[in-house]
Amino acid sequence: MKKILKNVGVFALTCIFLTSCNENDDNTGASLINYSTATVTLTSSSPTTFSENSIDADDATTYAVTITATLTEVQPIDAVIDLVQTGGTANSSDFEAGTITIKAGNLTASASVNILQTGDIEGTETLEIGAVSRANFDVSSFTHSVSIEDDYINNQLALSLSWDSTATSDDITIGSFCEIDFDLILYDSAFNYLGYVLGSTDCPEENVLYGLADGTYYLVADLYSNPYSSLGLTDTIPLTLSWSQEYFENTTGSISSNEYNLGMGSGLGGLIVVLEVANGYEYTLSEY
Repeated sequence: MKKILKNVGVFALTCIFLTSCNENDDNTGASLINYSTATVTLTSSSPTTFSENSIDADDATTYAVTITATLTEVQPIDAVIDLVQTGGTANSSDFEAGTITIKAGNLTASASVNILQTGDIEGTETLEIGAVSRANFDVSSFTHSVSIEDDYINNQLALSLSWDSTATSDDITIGSFCEIDFDLILYDSAFNYLGYVLGSTDCPEENVLYGLADGTYYLVADLYSNPYSSLGLTDTIPLTLSWSQEYFENTTGSISSNEYNLGMGSGLGGLIVVLEVANGYEYTLSEY
C-alpha cells in the first residue's frame, strides 16, 4: 500500500513540475506582468543657423547642436538613443552625431551633433536631426532643423622648402646641409618685392600663404647664408619647393632646382616658381 501511495505522489509532483514549465498553461506569476515600452522625449534649445566659416576647426564642440533626452520615469536598464540625420542636403562629412545614454535609474541625458568644416565648395546646406532607439524605448516625434551657411573654403597654401643632404670631399664630410639658410621671397607680376614667405632658420622652411589678390606672383629662393662656402666644395644643393592645400587634392606638387652648390656664399633666383591666384583660393604653381 505504501508503495502505491509513493508512486501516486511522484506522479502528482511530476505533473505539477511539467505544468509549471509550460507557459501556455501558466496563468499565474510573472507572465501576467504587463510590459509597456517607456517613451523618450527629445528637446533642444540650440541654434538653427550656423556659419561654417566661423567654426573652430580645432574644437568641434564650438559649433554643436545639443539634444536632451528625457524619460517620464526611471528604468532598470540604460536607454541608448542614437542621433541621426533624417533629412537635408548635408552629407556625412558635414557633421558628427553623438549618442545619448540615459543610465539606468536616471531620467535624462544629453549628447551633441557637431557641425564640421569640410573645405568643400558646397554653398548653404540643411541638416535635419532625429533619433532612433537601440532597445525597447519609444522615441517621441522630434526634428531639429539646421542651416549651415557661409561656406568655408580653405585659402591657405602650405609651402615647404627643403635642401638637406650630405657631402664628402677628401677629408671633409658634411653630414647635413641644414646649417645652410635658405629663404623664399614673394614678388608681384612686375617682380616688385612683397616680402618673405619663408624666412626663418628652420630646415626645412615651412609656412602657409593666403590672402593674396587674384593675379600672378613669383616665389623666389634666396640662399641667405652658407657656412661651407669657403671649403672649396662643389657639390650641388638639392633645393625643392613643395606645396599642398587641404581639401584640394589637385593643388599639390613640387619643383626642384640644382642651381646652387656648396661653394656659393649667397644667391637669389636659383629657384623661381610662378604662382597664379584665382578667386582668392585657387592656386596654380609652375616652373618659371
